[in-house]
Amino acid sequence: MAQPKTDRFLEELLLKHASPALRHVLQHPDSFHCQLIYTQINRDAKNRPVFRHYYYHLDANQYFNPASTVKMPLAFLALEKLNELNMQGLDKYTPMFTDSAFSGQSRVYRDTSTENGLPSIAQYIKKVFLVSDNDAYNRLYEFIGQQTIHEKLWAKGYPRMRIVRRFVSMNEEENRHTNPVRFERDGKLIYDQPAAVSTLTYDFSKPVFIGKAHYDRNEQLVNTPMDFTRHNNAPLEDLQQQLQSVLFPASVPASKRFNLAADDYRFLYRYMAALPFESRHPAYDTTEFFDSYTKFFRFKAGKGKIPPYIRVFNKTGWSYGFLTDVAYFADFKNKVEFMISGNIYVNRDGVLNDNKYEYEEIGYPFFKEVGDIIYQHELQRNRPHEPDLSLFEEATAGLGQPPAAITRGDTTKKRIAIVFTGHEFADGGRHIADVLKKRKAPASFFLTGTFYETEAFAPLIRRLKKDGHYLGPHSGRHLLYCDWAKRDSLLVTRRQFEDDLALNYRAMEKHGLPAPHYFLPPYEWYNDSIVQWTSGLGLQLVNFSPGTRSTADYTYPEMGKSYRDSETILQSILHFENQRPAGLNGFILLLHIGTDPRRIDKFYFQLDKLIRYLQRNQYELVTIPRLLSEDL
Repeated sequence: MAQPKTDRFLEELLLKHASPALRHVLQHPDSFHCQLIYTQINRDAKNRPVFRHYYYHLDANQYFNPASTVKMPLAFLALEKLNELNMQGLDKYTPMFTDSAFSGQSRVYRDTSTENGLPSIAQYIKKVFLVSDNDAYNRLYEFIGQQTIHEKLWAKGYPRMRIVRRFVSMNEEENRHTNPVRFERDGKLIYDQPAAVSTLTYDFSKPVFIGKAHYDRNEQLVNTPMDFTRHNNAPLEDLQQQLQSVLFPASVPASKRFNLAADDYRFLYRYMAALPFESRHPAYDTTEFFDSYTKFFRFKAGKGKIPPYIRVFNKTGWSYGFLTDVAYFADFKNKVEFMISGNIYVNRDGVLNDNKYEYEEIGYPFFKEVGDIIYQHELQRNRPHEPDLSLFEEATAGLGQPPAAITRGDTTKKRIAIVFTGHEFADGGRHIADVLKKRKAPASFFLTGTFYETEAFAPLIRRLKKDGHYLGPHSGRHLLYCDWAKRDSLLVTRRQFEDDLALNYRAMEKHGLPAPHYFLPPYEWYNDSIVQWTSGLGLQLVNFSPGTRSTADYTYPEMGKSYRDSETILQSILHFENQRPAGLNGFILLLHIGTDPRRIDKFYFQLDKLIRYLQRNQYELVTIPRLLSEDL
């Protein structure tokens, strides 16, 4: 049996800076049952994290009601199940419908908070992290199934985890049953999951009673403690390790990781950190769902505002007087990161289910003060290496801002990003790679799914990846999104757009490429709808900087007036640089990795000359992520 754990360092740190109110809580563990885990993160020279955990009264045998924190592992397991089903057309954005098996009638749950009214795993996960939505959790529970939840968690080394209840009035037997679930797209059935029942046996041998009285389901006062023996159970240490396994998968054994794709990780990072006002679908009333609604440590007390340079990746829970938060803090400005998890019980009168708990008076101030003490300590402590937090910063980029395409970086800095797009031609690839390597010039390559799938291009892709260039998506099949003459006229549906982009993702994953953040649209042509859809997927739309004729390098003489020879293209770039006050500062210069054979005058043979000119004029050639991130 695990013994309670307290590290003297953490205890002394808290007591040294504690207010009388916090000291009172810490000195009465039998009343408040508080547990804390503070995790320092140090990076080595290769930015690999090393973790040091400090504990305060951590005791897996001291029961606390985990409340909504159990929604976090279900979000991970739902994505894992989709990946293991591995079915064509089935992903986290596929519309999901849950039918009722208990009433004898089919009832379909729709989600009016989505743009098209169709629910999905992605939508439910968003709502779980944004506002801790109970119905969203129930739908994930239906999809995974009670038995699978435990088989998966137990196999990952979490035998103490028990998630046997939905957040709705049901008895133990009803919770064992899950309703039929089906996924459809454009009226076509993709996956049909029948109703299921769990046959597992759970260990309820340890009785758990809390309080001195409680109100029952009929709102009648019962003058005995409330029985939690058969409720959900999730030890704080298990919850923190699950969060760590998703934020830093390489830091835990493979057996403890969730089977997630690169895009799943980016999606989770984005919505674990997002605030209610930053969500458009669903949109929330920020009077009720204020910024720190689900951010207990440091911020929820007093409805505190969160600085734009800080992101908290976390999951909270509150119920029956228990408050819990499992969190990772990333301060992009001060280069500070740490994990902190904790729970407290605040129920002065000992009566449960009366909705009279001291959340505001004691609970949230406890999380604020503990979080502030740890944060101030982190600001002051020395680190062997400054952490590179760009992975998390990129995942949350653009949150809270109206979606827009970026066509230029900071014009006060002499940086330029040369970007190559590719779909069906790659004749310039080897020469371009040679020049970039010779000139030590990093570049960005946005390639279609077709390009990534073409076997003949595989050696080139491997080389570009090895040489450190940025490789991103350019659509699956190079679709034209909107009419050339009527830009507001869409030629694709949102589903077609997302399906096509998902194809691009899958092709990239086969080359071991990380989840993308930046997306350059096919034909470099888009409208406001494409910008919104891109943002909805957690991506940032980028495009070339206007003003030169670089994008005409694909033209050939038979195109008539549209054709531009290589000398004309080169001079247009040099002329722009000479005539504009900011020159090419922050410029995104777009070229093509290959062109139609009918173009004999290949512009990529001018690349060496162009780069030498730029470097002589003190331009720093950078990738798109570096151009668009101040801290890189």
